[in-house]
Amino acid sequence: MKFLSKWISQLLIVTMMVLPFSAQAGMISTDQVVVSAQDQANRGKVLDFVSRADVAKQMEALGLSAASAQDRVGAMTQEEINQIAGKIDTLPAGASSGWVIAAVVIVGLIIYFYWYRR
Repeated sequence: MKFLSKWISQLLIVTMMVLPFSAQAGMISTDQVVVSAQDQANRGKVLDFVSRADVAKQMEALGLSAASAQDRVGAMTQEEINQIAGKIDTLPAGASSGWVIAAVVIVGLIIYFYWYRR
């Protein structure tokens, strides 16, 4: 028994001297944590957008299945995900455009000039 414990202790001494033993601890800044959380939120936002029924229907009309689209989102880099998530945030709600506002302004000007130019 004494031989076994001596042999194990010598083996441990040799392995501690030969094998690299390093541990590193450091502080993580708040900015790193926020960026990581924001990256995960952006990836979730893009995946939710791709899985919407109307978006999936439009993609299938273009020849891309919903499963394939989700696989492609999974293969994107974080920079691409952040760029697409930023574009999703700037899309108009209800898919309206500036032409509706311009048409309302033009009709309003025509009515104004018709009533006051008589």
